[in-house]
Amino acid sequence: MKIPLIVLISVLIMALAISLTTVYRMNEKVNHMRNMMSEYGEQVEQVTAQRDTLALVNAAFTARIDSVPFLLHTADSLRIRLDEIELVRDYLGCYLIIDTGQNRFHLRRNGLLIRSGYCGTGKGWTQNDSGMVWNFSTPRGIRYVVKKGENPLWYRPDWYWLEQNLRPPRPGQDILIPDSLSWDEQIAYYRDTLTSSERVWVRAVPGALGNFKIDLGGGILLHYGVGRGRNVSHGCIRLGNSDLDAIYRALPVGAPVLIY
Repeated sequence: MKIPLIVLISVLIMALAISLTTVYRMNEKVNHMRNMMSEYGEQVEQVTAQRDTLALVNAAFTARIDSVPFLLHTADSLRIRLDEIELVRDYLGCYLIIDTGQNRFHLRRNGLLIRSGYCGTGKGWTQNDSGMVWNFSTPRGIRYVVKKGENPLWYRPDWYWLEQNLRPPRPGQDILIPDSLSWDEQIAYYRDTLTSSERVWVRAVPGALGNFKIDLGGGILLHYGVGRGRNVSHGCIRLGNSDLDAIYRALPVGAPVLIY
């Protein structure tokens, strides 16, 4: 009886020892895992903090970028105001101020407001489906009336077709409106006689610019157009018919136009 009892006790002791060893090792693994989780948690906190910091920096840069056009417009506005002060001292006639940010015009004389209203100005950078890019911004600064004209034709430049992903007409392919017709007859011929698909290929368009044009040089005109109050044009300044008529009669050739 003693020998089996001794063997049983020995087995129990060995089993207990193995169990204790296993528990010890498992405890070490658990502690190791805890340490790893702790380190991992610290790393997660660091990455989270870095992410939040980058998000704040990005937000700051975005806010700064968004404010750049406003700051530039404000600076241009102040510069034009200073130019206007100098202008009023020496120039006694009417002059025009164009605000491309608010899309408003102000007709003034000796600093006094004569007429004010909405206008349309350049829409800036534009790209067609083929990847061609144009800058249709209205140029800023002081310009002068170079010439004036009544019943102007709009001569469509090549970009008119390219912007619509069309090929410009070659010589002889564009549709001509008979110049033997009167001005009103030319407009009626364009609007009523030609189909919509034919009108696209007319290079010299009557009536598109209204009854008057005021040329500021460099292809920039004051003329009739839609979209007033917005940045919609290809660089020109669009006005309503009554505003265009009043400005045309008020501004002589050589009159300054201040654009900001």
